[in-house]
Amino acid sequence: MSLIERKNGVVTMKPGIDIVASQCAGLKQEFLEIINSGEKKIGIDLSETEMIDSSGIGLLISIRNSLSNNGGGEIELMNLSDDLRQLFRVMKLDNHFKIS
Repeated sequence: MSLIERKNGVVTMKPGIDIVASQCAGLKQEFLEIINSGEKKIGIDLSETEMIDSSGIGLLISIRNSLSNNGGGEIELMNLSDDLRQLFRVMKLDNHFKIS
């Protein structure tokens, strides 16, 4: 289970695990609960995430689309390792997610 903190209108989720196929179902449920509660600003703290596979990328895109379909909002990816930052840049996903 992820660490979830609500502060100043932003929900920050810290998975604390790699975002890979075996973890996606549980993470998706956590994200959908956040979105369905009406939250519009979601931060994802990836400081303890070393790897994101293709299923994980698909999950993040799906969550972004769910947020858009629920009236819009913003997802910010935070504390990425250099490797993850490079992955998002190469895949041009830095155009779709705010990365800090």
